[in-house]
Amino acid sequence: MSDTIRCPDCGHENPRDAESCEACGFPLTSQPMAGPPPAPSPPAVILPPRPPRRPPRGSNEALSLWLVFGTIMALIVIYVAVKANVDRAMPPVEGASPTQQTSSDSLRRVLEKDSTNVEAQVRLGDVLYDTANWSEAIVHYRAAVRRDSSLGNALVDLGVCYYNLGDANEAERDFLLALQRDPHQPVALFNLGVVYERRSDAGRALESYHRALQSGPPPEMRQPLIDAMNRVQEKSGKRAPPLGGDGSTGGR
Repeated sequence: MSDTIRCPDCGHENPRDAESCEACGFPLTSQPMAGPPPAPSPPAVILPPRPPRRPPRGSNEALSLWLVFGTIMALIVIYVAVKANVDRAMPPVEGASPTQQTSSDSLRRVLEKDSTNVEAQVRLGDVLYDTANWSEAIVHYRAAVRRDSSLGNALVDLGVCYYNLGDANEAERDFLLALQRDPHQPVALFNLGVVYERRSDAGRALESYHRALQSGPPPEMRQPLIDAMNRVQEKSGKRAPPLGGDGSTGGR
C-alpha cells in the first residue's frame, strides 16, 4: 500500500495521514477511498399467487365420474362391435356371379340373426346349388327340411346334390321322401329314374321315367324323358310299364 495520497484537485502527493493538500489546501479526509463499484442488488423475485385449494371431492362426485367413464367405454365397445359386424366380409361363394354373391351375403346375415329362418336356408341353398357348391347347399337344405319336412322341392334339390357328390343311395332316399309328399312330382320321378338307370335297374328306371312323363312335366322336360326311356329300352330290351289309374305301376 502507498504511503501517500494524491490530491484530487492538483495532483500533489501528500502523506497519507494529511488532512489537506500541502500544495493547494484541498481537504483530503472527506474524500472516500476509490474502489470497485458495489454490485447491483438482485431483482426481487415475484412469486405467482398460489391457486386456491379445491374442496375435497365427495363420494357422489367420484361415483358420477366413474359412471360417465363406464358409459363412454361401453359406447366405444358397442360401436366397434357393430362396425366389425357391418364391415366383416361374408365368405365368397366359388363360381358365383356378383349378383349371386350379394344374395349369398344378404342371406347369411339374415341367418346370423335367425338360424331358424327356413326361407333363408332354402334360398341360400339355391344359390349354392346354382353355383355347384353341393356340399354347402346340402347343409342349408338339410337345415330347412329339419324344420319343415313338407318342403318337397328342397328334398329333390338335396337329392341332386348328393347324386352329384356320388352318393346315389342318399339321393334315392331324398327323392323317395319328396314323392311321399307328392307322388306325382315329375322332377323327383325323373331323377329317381336316373339313379335306377345308373344302377342298371332298367325296370325301375323305366317305371320312374314313365310316371314322370305321365305326371304333367314342364315342356322342357318331356323330350329328355322320352330320350331316357328310349335309351333304357334299347339297352335292356324292356318296355315301359303302363301306369295304373291309382298311380301305381304294373309289373316290370
